[in-house]
Amino acid sequence: MQIVTLKKNTLIRHFIFLLILAIGFGTVVISQNTHTETAEVKLYYVDAQMLRLIPVKTQIPQMSTQKMAQRVVDELVEGYDDNPKIRRIIPNVKHGIKVKVLDRIAYVDIKQELADKHPDGRDLELLTVYSIVNSLTGLDGIVNVRFTIDGKRQKDFKGYIDMRETFIPDYFI
Repeated sequence: MQIVTLKKNTLIRHFIFLLILAIGFGTVVISQNTHTETAEVKLYYVDAQMLRLIPVKTQIPQMSTQKMAQRVVDELVEGYDDNPKIRRIIPNVKHGIKVKVLDRIAYVDIKQELADKHPDGRDLELLTVYSIVNSLTGLDGIVNVRFTIDGKRQKDFKGYIDMRETFIPDYFI
């Protein structure tokens, strides 16, 4: 009788152990993979004296060229206010700049509101345009940049640079 009880207890323990294992392995665990691939890009910001552009390397999520181009411009608008060596020159206007990429050209549409809030001056206009151009052409798949304001080609941005041109990067600004 004692042997039967011992076998019964052992059998019950094994059954409970197997039941716990079955429940444990039967549980579905859903975890989100927070690791996304990133790409290193150079964003061109204005130096603290607002005289030239300084490249700043940063990581952004790897996505389509279209999405990366928009992300680059958004990063330029947000700026790095905590870095004393660089300044944000593009006014922070919500959805102030939209980018579309087609046939290796980035089409940058600037809201009139952003243009109106931009500081005046030939040099500041030049720095702003090439901050965008140099940053975007650093992405694979973009070699030129064209600008519009509120969806229309304009003669100039703030009165100095001919915005009807197709821009290529200029890393000496």
